[in-house]
Amino acid sequence: MAQRSAGRSERCLPDTLPAARWMRIRAALGVCVLGLILALLAARLAQIQIAGHDRYAALADEQHVMHRTIGARRGDVRDAAGRGLATSVRVWSVCADPQAVANPEAAATLLAGVLELDRAMVRRKLGRPNRFVWIKRKVSDEQAAFLREVGLQGVSFRKEWLRKHPHGNVAAQVVGLTDVDGQGLSGVELRLGGLLRPRPGREAVAVDAKRRVIRRPDDRLIRVPSDGCDVTLTVDSLVQEVAQQELAKAVEKHRPEAAWAVVLDTRTSAVLAMANWPEFNPEDRAGFRAGTDRNLIVTDAHEFGSVMKPFTVAAALDAGVVKPETEFFCYNGTWRAGTGGRGSRTVRDAHGFGTLTVSDILAKSSNIGTAQIGTLLGADRLHMGLRLFCLGEPTGIELPGETGGILRPLSLWTSYSVVSISFGQELATSPLSVATAFCAFANRGVLYRPQIIRRITDSRTGRVLYELNEPVRTHRVVSPRTAAQVLAMLRRVVVSGTGRRADLEDYPVAGKTGTAQLARTDGRGYYDDLYLSSFVGLAPAHEPRICVLVSLKAPTENGYYGGTVAAPVVARIIDRTLRYLEVPTSRQDASLAEADL
Repeated sequence: MAQRSAGRSERCLPDTLPAARWMRIRAALGVCVLGLILALLAARLAQIQIAGHDRYAALADEQHVMHRTIGARRGDVRDAAGRGLATSVRVWSVCADPQAVANPEAAATLLAGVLELDRAMVRRKLGRPNRFVWIKRKVSDEQAAFLREVGLQGVSFRKEWLRKHPHGNVAAQVVGLTDVDGQGLSGVELRLGGLLRPRPGREAVAVDAKRRVIRRPDDRLIRVPSDGCDVTLTVDSLVQEVAQQELAKAVEKHRPEAAWAVVLDTRTSAVLAMANWPEFNPEDRAGFRAGTDRNLIVTDAHEFGSVMKPFTVAAALDAGVVKPETEFFCYNGTWRAGTGGRGSRTVRDAHGFGTLTVSDILAKSSNIGTAQIGTLLGADRLHMGLRLFCLGEPTGIELPGETGGILRPLSLWTSYSVVSISFGQELATSPLSVATAFCAFANRGVLYRPQIIRRITDSRTGRVLYELNEPVRTHRVVSPRTAAQVLAMLRRVVVSGTGRRADLEDYPVAGKTGTAQLARTDGRGYYDDLYLSSFVGLAPAHEPRICVLVSLKAPTENGYYGGTVAAPVVARIIDRTLRYLEVPTSRQDASLAEADL
């Protein structure tokens, strides 16, 4: 038996050897595969932890940390006395995470009802795949409070800045508009947008799975917010209100297509007021009409007609070709321009005049007389004289969209140009340019660049970055003697000429009327029944403190002559403004003179 068992074992041994070897091989293969898997996992882990660290850290950061903007305040715009014309206040804006809104249909209905929005539009926003959408920006406190109390899931609130205008439509075209993001669209808001615009901050805060903010010690401020600079204008809101009120009365009476009034401080050419009609209220965005935020005083150029005659006379006086008492025959109202009055261009006066002095020509606004003065002066000296007054050029004021107007090069003048330009045709310029040029007569012949920015201040530190300390002189245009002579002639215009409706008892006014035919839009001549009716006044005439220009474009009721339509408006603005500025009246001056005696 033992022998049989031993023999059986010996016979089985060779059969077990291959099986054991196979088990060892399988075990080795398993170890190799496991080692390979572990190596791959280690390599992948190394890739994630080392090579892809920044990317995966950013992904984790996106899930657990939210980067959000910290709003900063846009700078204020103030008038010369520090009264706020445009400022910014905190308001709530409503936003949502569409992925977190539990019931979009119900949420859209509620949000649309409370915020006065179209329900379909709100529903479309809540159906987007985004994680953030604006529902309505800059809502009222009452609307925000109600929605907070309701507590809609996925709906949140953010604080933003809303531009407010404490004085409504006062100087609205000067200040201008901003859009919903606080970017300047017009006026000072646009021109000085880089200074007024704030620099928003940025922070990183922890959030939960539903993107709700979880304040933690490791929240970090990435960038500190910085408010915009404050801007103070030369405009006085009280003078501005006077100009707007008086212009509104004229618009009501004469029904023009457009109208404007500008008030300058003659000593510096600083703007005290700029009134435009049509006007708009920046607080009433729903009623805003496109184009009404344009400042016509700087953006539009016109042929001002007889308002330009003093510049022709000034150039002739300064050149020495005429004196105030020099006489011209005015052909009883009709003159054929050219040598000996036999030219092909017919010039007419509103009334027939015989012989007039240069002073009379300006007082009675004779086209024929002025054309003869311009002809005597000649094209070269007339062109140079107008260029010295910077007519047909931008003034350089700190407002957007300023036009230069049209004063063609001398090489483009025709045989009729001297005659036409002498009394205000073929020459287009802005209302601001005209008023600025008139100020030279009050400044002994010196021209100053108009200013509207008085001060720029760092709102954080109060440091003054810019301040207008003295007027910006450009150059001398005429001699002091010529300026005084023209100023005396302009006084005669009001005392006994076409501007008598601008005369005041307490403040003597010097000025010039203008009733210019409006040029056709197709460039073919002038309309027979549409006029630009203007008056420019300087007061007090003996030592002017202010210059006021008023124009009504295409008045349709109760007259159209500048002396009838615009002169009374200028008189009322002058009277109210000088009293506000506490300028002594002529009666007070007389009393002081008697006291000195």
